[in-house]
Amino acid sequence: MPIQSATETVPAIVLRTRPLGESDLLVVLLTPEHGKLETAARGARNSKRRFPGGLPAGLRGLAGVARGRGSLARLERFEASADHSPVGRDLDRFAYVAYLCELTDELVLARHADALVFAALCTALAAVIEAIPRPGELRRYELALLHALGLLPALELCCVCGELALRGPDGGVAFDAQRGGVLCLAHERGALRLPGVVLAMARDLAAGGDPGPLDAGSVELRRGLRDLTQTALRAHLRRPLHSLAFFAAMSRSDAGGGA
Repeated sequence: MPIQSATETVPAIVLRTRPLGESDLLVVLLTPEHGKLETAARGARNSKRRFPGGLPAGLRGLAGVARGRGSLARLERFEASADHSPVGRDLDRFAYVAYLCELTDELVLARHADALVFAALCTALAAVIEAIPRPGELRRYELALLHALGLLPALELCCVCGELALRGPDGGVAFDAQRGGVLCLAHERGALRLPGVVLAMARDLAAGGDPGPLDAGSVELRRGLRDLTQTALRAHLRRPLHSLAFFAAMSRSDAGGGA
């Protein structure tokens, strides 16, 4: 649905910004009805009235958007609907929010409306900002995003023949993200084997399950699921995500944590 010329108020999440001239900003928003929008916010770097608190990545609220010249809409105002201040006071929260927003920005196409992606990102941001950020929230969002975009790898049926991918003698299941997911014994051809418990957890989170059991699980389980989602995501990303650098120090203290 195209944005009308008059200012329209829409729920939105700020994904990223960059300077436009001396006082303006290019602001990329995610909205449930219009998908991802590139907007120009005139005077945003100086205006405290229309953009109180600035426009940091991950900010949730109501955006006043109007059609601009060409494909660039105008962001007239943004009113936050949730407290974003914890992000600026905590490096862990900053890293989690930066990753969630950059991943969404990279995978979601412009103007591709998807209310489920918007709702999933709102849930993930609330979880990592309003409580102690946990890796399980990242895994749940990654799987939800892949599912919504039609990119989720096969997690139960062989991606080649559709037969049930049974566990091998070692209790693992063959998995190849480039080929499309799990593989049955007849088609595995030396693919990486993942523990069955990792795939079971992935299926549960992809269905919207509680990430709590993952965060309370073993390092091997958390590392295995992280590797599964990161392998699946890399197959669709055009470049490495800059925000992953924030997790380098965190991963040394928690081998199964972070992104």
